[in-house]
This record gives sequence, C-alpha cells and structure tokens, in this order.
Amino acid sequence: MSDFPYATPGPLTVFRREAMASDFEVALNESRDDDGAEAALDALDEVDRVEEILSVFRATSAVSRLNLLGAETSVRVDEELWNWLETSIRLGEETDGAFDVASAPLWRAWGFANRNGEFPKEEDRLRALALSGREHLRLYPETRSVAFDKPGVELNFGAIGKGIALDLAAAKLEERGVFNFLVQGGKSGVVARGGRLGDYSPGVLALLERENDEEEDDEIDEESGLPRRGAETTAQNALDALLPDAARPDRALAARERLRDAPTGWTIGVAHPLIPEKRIGKLQLRDRALATSGSTRQFFRVGGKRYSHIIDPRSGFPSTGVLSATVLAPTGAEADALSTAFFVLGAEKTEEFCARRPDVSAILILEREVDPEYELATFNLDSDVFRAL
Repeated sequence: MSDFPYATPGPLTVFRREAMASDFEVALNESRDDDGAEAALDALDEVDRVEEILSVFRATSAVSRLNLLGAETSVRVDEELWNWLETSIRLGEETDGAFDVASAPLWRAWGFANRNGEFPKEEDRLRALALSGREHLRLYPETRSVAFDKPGVELNFGAIGKGIALDLAAAKLEERGVFNFLVQGGKSGVVARGGRLGDYSPGVLALLERENDEEEDDEIDEESGLPRRGAETTAQNALDALLPDAARPDRALAARERLRDAPTGWTIGVAHPLIPEKRIGKLQLRDRALATSGSTRQFFRVGGKRYSHIIDPRSGFPSTGVLSATVLAPTGAEADALSTAFFVLGAEKTEEFCARRPDVSAILILEREVDPEYELATFNLDSDVFRAL
C-alpha cells in the first residue's frame, strides 16, 4: 500500500502522530479552515485513547489488566471494550478461527512479542497452542465480565486494533463536520471518506494511460481514406465526454474546476509484496476501509526458509502460500481482522467468504516458486475499483 494516494492532482494537508508503533496520518483536502486542523488533532487523540485501552505493551491498559486477572476472577469491562471483544469473536467464528483475538500465547512463543521472530521448541509451540483460542474465554453479558478458563490464556488485539482506532478517528472527523478525508495507520490500514479534490475517475485515467502504452494503428480506413488513430481516439473521446470543453483553452480551466468540487475517491497504490517501493496495482477508495496484512517487513529465516510473522492460530505455525492480503470492507476493524484471516485462509477459502459477503473485497498475492514470484487473485473487485499495473 502506498504512503498516500497514488495520483497527486490536488494539495493535501497532512497531520501525523506516532501511535501503535506506526505513523498515523490524517490527510485533508487543503483548506484555510482551522476547524479541519482541530478535527484532525481530535481524531489522532482518539488513536492515542484506543492504544491506552488495547496495548499489551502498556501495563496499565485495560487489556493488560484483563490478561493479568482473567484466569483468577471474572473481570468487568466497559461497554466499548466489550463490544470490541464481541466483534473480534464474531469475526473469528466467521473465518473458522483464522483470526483469533485469544492467540497471544502463540504470538509470544514465536518471539513476536519481542519483535524478534524465532522458531520455538516443539513443546513450547504445543503448550502455546493449547492455551490459544477463543474457546478459552468465558463471557458474562449480564455483568459485562470476562474470564479465562486456565492460566496463561491472553488476549491480543494486534490484528484488529489499528482498524478500531481508524474507525474511531474517522467518526471523530465526521462528528466535527469533515467529510472528505483519508486516515492511515502505518502501511497497513486506511479509512477513507469522500474523495480527494481534483482527482479524476479511474476509468478515464485507465484510458489515457492505455493511449500511452499502445502503438498507433497506421492502417488506412477503407471508408474515409484517412489513417486510423488507434487507442488515441477512444481516450480522447472519453476525456471529451468528461470535460466537453477541454479542447477550448478558454473553457478548460472552468471544466477542471468543476471536477475539483466533485471528488471520485482516493487513489491508493498496492505495494509489491517483495519489493515494497514498487506498485503492482492501484485502488479507488471511497467511503470504505482498507487493510493489508503481509510478510514484506516482518519475517524471519530458518534454514533458508522465509517465515511470516502471521501465525495460523489453528495449527500454531506461520502461514505460508500468501505474500500479502488486502481487504476492502465497510469498517476498519473488519478490514484489519479479515486481512489477517485471508492471509491465513488462502485463495479458496477467501473466495468462499467473499461469495457470502459481497460488501467485502480482497486482493491476494500468492507465492509462486517460478518467475514471476507471485500470482494475483482478486475477489468482489470491479474494474473501476482496482486495476493491476
């Protein structure tokens, strides 16, 4: 995923803050209105607040307290954390356990708690596997309390926490009257509303780029006796249809100004899973959330084999076969959790899930042993939303 929108037709104001071991950013269409700046700072404050509740790296967080006491007694939690836990459990059930909020023991056994992946001893892996899984949670809705069925069970919202934070940041911006923005959490998550001023529709961009890529057809048209113009005519017609006055310099500026006030979305680059600075495609995102899970930056090698930091909570081993999973979903929390789940599930199970949920789209980049080193699989994605480069 790109740092910010792939095309750059209009100016942005970007507000940035470090949180959740990432740079969180709020991008707004450039404005002289101070309310936008205040709203952006409020949104980033929400990210900080979520981290204070969910982070297992903070001893005072609500989740750390629950992990400490949950095996000894039932722990009452507030409504907000209860709802996040219920959402996490629901997503775990819908993905057949490929996402599991209670798989922290495996995360620790593989060294990722120390950000230093390592192959565990088999007895340690099996012990962690026996302590992992939502089936170890005891929920009491009457008192809104949570308990664990044995010592060593732990929660970790790491695969959904950024999405939760992005949702709340977006809600804060909308509450403050800002409706065209992009909120990004590191390289892995985005929530978009409205669009970027001055952006063009992806269909027209595609035609214009195709004009540059294709050779002109120099054959003579039998009816007119004139050279055929190949792709150029199609592209120009598309642009003329969108900007009918573009051919006249005195009206072109006014036409483009009309487009500035009718944004089509935010254009997001999809990163190559092995060469992060390279793009393999681009997405048009509007009023949706996006998240990417992958092993581009977090992996380790043992015996020459590359192991992802994403552990399959059902087997206790790192997932293989998928290099990255990008998900578009209604909320950041869903996109975040499902990108992890789809990375674990692979193409066939992801296709089955997306068939049940037409509001969820996915791009899987699958590992191959021959050149090229990856294969692209997409689900529920229209051509006006995603285009491979």
